[in-house]
Amino acid sequence: MEALKKRSYISYVTTGALGLALIGLAACSSGDDTTGALTPQGSAGLSGPIAFVNNTGDKTLTSVALKGDSGNAVVNTIDAAEFENAALGDMQFSNEDWIFVNLAAANKVATIDPLTAATPVHEVNLQAGTRPVHLYRDANDGEVIWIMNDGDNAAGTTTPGDDLVNCATQGGGSVTVLHNSHLGPGGTPPTVLGTTCLLADGHKVAAFAENKRVFVSSTTAGEIAVIDGDETSATYRQMISRIDLCNPNKETCNPENPTGTTAFTPNGSEPHGIRWSKLTKKIYSFQEGYQEIAEIDPASFAIIKTFDLAGTPYTGYGISPDGKYLLLRGETTAPQATKLGVIDLTAASPIIADLTIPELDGTSPGAFKFSPNSARFYILAGNGPTATKKDRLFAFDWTTVAPPSLTLLREIPLVSTGGHGFDVLAQGAGAARYLVVSNAAPANSVTIINATDNQEKQTVPVGPNPGGVMVFNSGAALAGNQATN
Repeated sequence: MEALKKRSYISYVTTGALGLALIGLAACSSGDDTTGALTPQGSAGLSGPIAFVNNTGDKTLTSVALKGDSGNAVVNTIDAAEFENAALGDMQFSNEDWIFVNLAAANKVATIDPLTAATPVHEVNLQAGTRPVHLYRDANDGEVIWIMNDGDNAAGTTTPGDDLVNCATQGGGSVTVLHNSHLGPGGTPPTVLGTTCLLADGHKVAAFAENKRVFVSSTTAGEIAVIDGDETSATYRQMISRIDLCNPNKETCNPENPTGTTAFTPNGSEPHGIRWSKLTKKIYSFQEGYQEIAEIDPASFAIIKTFDLAGTPYTGYGISPDGKYLLLRGETTAPQATKLGVIDLTAASPIIADLTIPELDGTSPGAFKFSPNSARFYILAGNGPTATKKDRLFAFDWTTVAPPSLTLLREIPLVSTGGHGFDVLAQGAGAARYLVVSNAAPANSVTIINATDNQEKQTVPVGPNPGGVMVFNSGAALAGNQATN
């Protein structure tokens, strides 16, 4: 197998440049959401877009070639043994087209070459920290991958939230950083640059500012670590400051040393969700415990303002790719309904504005994503126990957002099953072309939906109980063509 992998790298070189040239042409062409035609892209091995599907039933990873309205088919399935029989978590790809998959139970991240051979090839599982949960592509250098290590959560543990692999002495969770270069001879396979201990416990999520500062929140501790993400800096990957999210209007706060070497006193803010706006140039952190969103200056690390969500149904949020809107998501139970709202960050005095969408009545909230050009917004209806309307995907024209209205393009019926995940294939200037929706057991399939007419075109059987889906297209990271939530 290793010899085969080495030979496959050599086979890539002669047409790798051609593949990238084709990608460049596609990225420079103007595009909107008016056509469903796929832009072919290729390599010496596998060509065209691929949907990677996490089969939670047997811990395997299936790849599906995306051809259009028809001809979509399974390319291969990578066996669970390659992943050390650990459940698959978050998936991400880099500027150089490597695929990364978190293996929380193994404390590792799997690396996959999706292009060189005729089928995607599992390469190696790299050591991360204890329980890696989320992973991100660095917004300033897309060859760098940041892995959030949430730490020990074993039953009865005496070290909750500690990265026992790297930070047993200091305590707290951590982040591990990988770097990779291009596929083929002369390219550097993904390598671990190192792990940074954060002192803070709890679930971790990250955002990347243009000044090359990386902001990582820790839920249990109630703080944000600020890490130097500048690869030319003497303090690269070091924690240079911490932001205490304790709000004195919510609870009694202890004075903390932002550059100290001891853990902060935990507070009740419970940050879970952090975003960067390329429009306002600010960081936005959602404190679930306080029911507020904080706007943070990435230069001074000061909290500038907060948006109070108390008394609203909103418990989750995202940001439109253009950085203009914070999208708020929540639900009511009497009556049952998914609720959406927005905060226009360009307004002189931004406020929470509710959207009125009667078609979401009866649903519970599921995953949502934007097309990269901010023209389309998609949200799944969750299959919550109190929901009376299930197995639906809603497609909206985001260009029409003007509270309280948002134009619904179609309420798309899905296979009646145990749950769904989805992702968006985007090409050209970030336009949505197709959607891939997973259908859990007993359906065990994915459905291909054309993003032009929002009609279901084909269903492809995959592995048992598929969950997460990631659509990969060579050059998509460089072109900014990955859907966001």
